[in-house]
Amino acid sequence: MKQWLMGLLLSWYCGLAVAADNFPPSFTAQYKLYFKGIPAGSGIRSLTRTPDGKFVFTSTAETSGLAALFNESRIEERSVFVQDASEIRPLEYTYHQTGKKARDDRVSFDWSKKIAKSTYKGVTQEIPLEAGVLDRLLYQLSLMRELAQGKQQLHYKIVDKGEIKEYVPKFLGKESIATGLGKLETLKYQRVSAERSTTFWCAPTLHFLPAQVEHIEKGDTISMVVETVDSHH
Repeated sequence: MKQWLMGLLLSWYCGLAVAADNFPPSFTAQYKLYFKGIPAGSGIRSLTRTPDGKFVFTSTAETSGLAALFNESRIEERSVFVQDASEIRPLEYTYHQTGKKARDDRVSFDWSKKIAKSTYKGVTQEIPLEAGVLDRLLYQLSLMRELAQGKQQLHYKIVDKGEIKEYVPKFLGKESIATGLGKLETLKYQRVSAERSTTFWCAPTLHFLPAQVEHIEKGDTISMVVETVDSHH
Protein backbone atom coordinates (compact mmCIF):
# COMPACT_ATOMS: atom_id res chain seq x y z
CA MET A 1 0.00 0.00 0.00
CA LYS A 2 2.78 2.44 0.98
CA GLN A 3 4.77 1.58 -2.15
CA TRP A 4 1.69 2.17 -4.36
CA LEU A 5 0.97 5.49 -2.66
CA MET A 6 4.58 6.62 -3.04
CA GLY A 7 4.42 5.83 -6.75
CA LEU A 8 1.26 7.91 -7.06
CA LEU A 9 2.80 10.87 -5.27
CA LEU A 10 5.97 10.71 -7.38
CA SER A 11 3.82 10.71 -10.52
CA TRP A 12 1.90 13.71 -9.17
CA TYR A 13 5.10 15.64 -8.38
CA CYS A 14 6.44 14.98 -11.88
CA GLY A 15 3.35 16.78 -13.13
CA LEU A 16 4.02 19.63 -10.72
CA ALA A 17 7.49 20.13 -12.14
CA VAL A 18 6.03 21.39 -15.40
CA ALA A 19 3.04 23.22 -13.91
CA ALA A 20 3.23 26.97 -14.52
CA ASP A 21 3.12 29.27 -11.49
CA ASN A 22 1.93 26.57 -9.07
CA PHE A 23 -0.99 25.75 -11.37
CA PRO A 24 -2.25 22.20 -10.70
CA PRO A 25 -1.38 19.58 -13.35
CA SER A 26 -4.23 17.88 -15.18
CA PHE A 27 -5.82 15.17 -13.04
CA THR A 28 -8.82 12.96 -12.37
CA ALA A 29 -9.85 12.35 -8.77
CA GLN A 30 -12.53 9.90 -7.69
CA TYR A 31 -14.47 10.33 -4.45
CA LYS A 32 -16.92 8.45 -2.25
CA LEU A 33 -20.08 10.39 -1.46
CA TYR A 34 -21.72 10.28 1.99
CA PHE A 35 -25.05 11.55 3.27
CA LYS A 36 -25.13 12.01 7.06
CA GLY A 37 -22.16 9.65 7.27
CA ILE A 38 -23.80 6.87 5.21
CA PRO A 39 -22.34 5.87 1.79
CA ALA A 40 -24.58 7.47 -0.82
CA GLY A 41 -22.77 7.50 -4.17
CA SER A 42 -19.64 8.66 -5.93
CA GLY A 43 -18.05 11.77 -7.36
CA ILE A 44 -15.38 12.70 -9.89
CA ARG A 45 -13.35 15.87 -10.32
CA SER A 46 -11.11 16.38 -13.31
CA LEU A 47 -8.94 19.05 -14.86
CA THR A 48 -8.03 18.76 -18.56
CA ARG A 49 -6.49 20.99 -21.22
CA THR A 50 -8.11 21.35 -24.64
CA PRO A 51 -6.16 21.48 -27.95
CA ASP A 52 -6.85 25.22 -28.27
CA GLY A 53 -5.16 25.97 -24.94
CA LYS A 54 -8.24 26.34 -22.76
CA PHE A 55 -8.85 24.33 -19.58
CA VAL A 56 -11.94 22.43 -18.45
CA PHE A 57 -12.59 21.76 -14.77
CA THR A 58 -15.52 19.43 -14.02
CA SER A 59 -17.14 18.06 -10.89
CA THR A 60 -19.83 15.37 -10.86
CA ALA A 61 -21.68 13.68 -8.02
CA GLU A 62 -24.22 10.88 -8.38
CA THR A 63 -26.27 8.97 -5.83
CA SER A 64 -26.33 5.18 -5.86
CA GLY A 65 -27.57 2.25 -3.78
CA LEU A 66 -30.13 2.95 -1.05
CA ALA A 67 -29.72 6.72 -1.40
CA ALA A 68 -30.79 6.53 -5.04
CA LEU A 69 -34.02 4.81 -4.04
CA PHE A 70 -35.04 7.93 -2.09
CA ASN A 71 -33.53 10.53 -4.36
CA GLU A 72 -31.82 9.49 -7.58
CA SER A 73 -29.80 12.53 -8.51
CA ARG A 74 -26.79 13.60 -10.53
CA ILE A 75 -25.06 17.00 -10.34
CA GLU A 76 -22.52 18.11 -12.91
CA GLU A 77 -20.63 21.39 -12.81
CA ARG A 78 -18.31 22.47 -15.62
CA SER A 79 -16.01 25.48 -15.89
CA VAL A 80 -14.16 26.42 -19.08
CA PHE A 81 -11.35 28.91 -18.48
CA VAL A 82 -7.96 30.24 -19.50
CA GLN A 83 -5.00 30.94 -17.25
CA ASP A 84 -1.63 32.65 -17.28
CA ALA A 85 0.99 33.44 -14.69
CA SER A 86 -1.10 36.17 -13.09
CA GLU A 87 -4.71 34.98 -13.10
CA ILE A 88 -7.37 32.40 -13.87
CA ARG A 89 -10.13 33.78 -16.08
CA PRO A 90 -13.47 31.92 -16.47
CA LEU A 91 -15.17 31.78 -19.87
CA GLU A 92 -18.25 29.63 -19.20
CA TYR A 93 -19.79 27.86 -16.22
CA THR A 94 -22.65 25.34 -16.35
CA TYR A 95 -24.58 23.55 -13.62
CA HIS A 96 -26.88 20.62 -14.38
CA GLN A 97 -28.87 18.70 -11.76
CA THR A 98 -31.33 15.85 -12.27
CA GLY A 99 -33.82 14.36 -9.84
CA LYS A 100 -36.36 16.02 -7.56
CA LYS A 101 -34.49 19.34 -7.59
CA ALA A 102 -33.68 19.39 -11.30
CA ARG A 103 -32.00 22.61 -12.39
CA ASP A 104 -29.91 24.06 -15.21
CA ASP A 105 -27.83 27.20 -14.65
CA ARG A 106 -25.26 28.92 -16.83
CA VAL A 107 -22.85 31.85 -16.68
CA SER A 108 -21.00 33.14 -19.76
CA PHE A 109 -18.16 35.64 -19.30
CA ASP A 110 -17.48 38.32 -21.93
CA TRP A 111 -14.24 39.90 -20.74
CA SER A 112 -13.99 42.26 -23.73
CA LYS A 113 -17.29 43.86 -22.67
CA LYS A 114 -16.72 43.18 -18.95
CA ILE A 115 -20.13 41.55 -18.68
CA ALA A 116 -21.24 38.17 -17.31
CA LYS A 117 -24.57 36.80 -18.50
CA SER A 118 -26.06 34.66 -15.74
CA THR A 119 -29.05 32.32 -16.05
CA TYR A 120 -30.29 31.06 -12.68
CA LYS A 121 -33.61 29.22 -12.27
CA GLY A 122 -34.69 30.42 -15.71
CA VAL A 123 -33.94 34.11 -15.07
CA THR A 124 -31.18 35.68 -17.21
CA GLN A 125 -29.43 38.88 -16.26
CA GLU A 126 -26.23 40.74 -17.04
CA ILE A 127 -23.67 41.40 -14.31
CA PRO A 128 -20.78 43.90 -14.56
CA LEU A 129 -17.41 42.14 -14.37
CA GLU A 130 -14.23 43.20 -12.67
CA ALA A 131 -10.77 41.60 -12.72
CA GLY A 132 -10.44 38.44 -10.65
CA VAL A 133 -14.11 37.38 -10.63
CA LEU A 134 -14.54 33.58 -10.76
CA ASP A 135 -17.38 31.07 -10.95
CA ARG A 136 -18.68 28.76 -8.21
CA LEU A 137 -16.50 25.83 -9.25
CA LEU A 138 -13.37 27.57 -10.46
CA TYR A 139 -12.65 29.31 -7.16
CA GLN A 140 -11.85 25.88 -5.70
CA LEU A 141 -9.09 25.44 -8.29
CA SER A 142 -7.85 28.95 -7.55
CA LEU A 143 -7.78 27.99 -3.87
CA MET A 144 -5.48 25.06 -4.72
CA ARG A 145 -3.12 27.33 -6.64
CA GLU A 146 -3.00 30.02 -3.97
CA LEU A 147 -2.32 27.50 -1.20
CA ALA A 148 0.54 26.12 -3.33
CA GLN A 149 1.87 29.70 -3.53
CA GLY A 150 1.93 29.84 0.26
CA LYS A 151 -1.09 32.09 0.79
CA GLN A 152 -3.26 31.61 3.87
CA GLN A 153 -5.63 34.59 3.71
CA LEU A 154 -8.06 33.75 0.91
CA HIS A 155 -10.70 35.99 -0.64
CA TYR A 156 -12.74 35.46 -3.82
CA LYS A 157 -15.44 37.26 -5.77
CA ILE A 158 -17.84 34.78 -7.34
CA VAL A 159 -20.74 34.97 -9.78
CA ASP A 160 -23.27 33.00 -7.74
CA LYS A 161 -27.02 32.74 -8.37
CA GLY A 162 -27.28 35.88 -10.45
CA GLU A 163 -25.06 38.17 -8.41
CA ILE A 164 -21.46 38.66 -7.32
CA LYS A 165 -20.76 37.35 -3.83
CA GLU A 166 -17.66 37.35 -1.69
CA TYR A 167 -16.28 34.00 -0.54
CA VAL A 168 -13.79 34.19 2.34
CA PRO A 169 -12.70 30.69 3.45
CA LYS A 170 -11.29 30.70 7.00
CA PHE A 171 -8.23 28.66 7.97
CA LEU A 172 -9.14 26.28 10.80
CA GLY A 173 -5.78 24.54 11.20
CA LYS A 174 -4.06 21.34 10.18
CA GLU A 175 -5.75 17.94 10.38
CA SER A 176 -4.91 14.35 9.49
CA ILE A 177 -7.79 12.56 7.73
CA ALA A 178 -8.45 9.00 6.56
CA THR A 179 -8.97 8.57 2.79
CA GLY A 180 -8.82 5.90 0.12
CA LEU A 181 -5.16 6.88 -0.29
CA GLY A 182 -4.46 6.32 3.39
CA LYS A 183 -3.97 9.04 6.00
CA LEU A 184 -3.30 12.48 4.56
CA GLU A 185 -2.12 15.62 6.29
CA THR A 186 -4.36 18.53 5.27
CA LEU A 187 -5.06 22.21 5.73
CA LYS A 188 -8.66 22.76 6.81
CA TYR A 189 -10.63 25.71 5.41
CA GLN A 190 -14.28 26.58 5.92
CA ARG A 191 -16.67 29.00 4.27
CA VAL A 192 -19.83 29.88 6.22
CA SER A 193 -22.86 31.83 5.00
CA ALA A 194 -26.29 32.45 6.47
CA GLU A 195 -27.71 29.32 4.81
CA ARG A 196 -24.87 26.81 4.59
CA SER A 197 -21.26 25.93 5.38
CA THR A 198 -18.65 24.24 3.21
CA THR A 199 -15.41 22.78 4.60
CA PHE A 200 -12.36 21.72 2.57
CA TRP A 201 -9.49 19.53 3.72
CA CYS A 202 -6.70 20.32 1.23
CA ALA A 203 -3.75 17.92 0.94
CA PRO A 204 -0.32 19.51 0.25
CA THR A 205 0.98 16.20 -1.14
CA LEU A 206 -1.74 16.33 -3.81
CA HIS A 207 -1.11 19.96 -4.80
CA PHE A 208 -3.70 21.02 -2.21
CA LEU A 209 -6.49 19.06 -3.87
CA PRO A 210 -9.51 18.92 -1.52
CA ALA A 211 -9.13 15.39 -0.15
CA GLN A 212 -12.41 15.80 1.71
CA VAL A 213 -15.31 18.22 1.27
CA GLU A 214 -18.24 18.63 3.67
CA HIS A 215 -21.35 20.64 2.91
CA ILE A 216 -23.98 21.37 5.58
CA GLU A 217 -27.30 22.94 4.64
CA LYS A 218 -30.71 22.87 6.36
CA GLY A 219 -29.46 20.28 8.85
CA ASP A 220 -28.25 17.85 6.17
CA THR A 221 -24.58 16.90 5.88
CA ILE A 222 -23.16 15.77 2.54
CA SER A 223 -19.49 14.91 2.26
CA MET A 224 -17.10 13.32 -0.19
CA VAL A 225 -13.71 11.73 0.47
CA VAL A 226 -11.03 11.09 -2.14
CA GLU A 227 -10.43 7.48 -3.21
CA THR A 228 -8.00 7.73 -6.12
CA VAL A 229 -6.07 10.41 -8.01
CA ASP A 230 -4.57 10.02 -11.48
CA SER A 231 -2.38 12.70 -13.05
CA HIS A 232 -2.44 13.25 -16.83
CA HIS A 233 0.84 13.69 -18.69
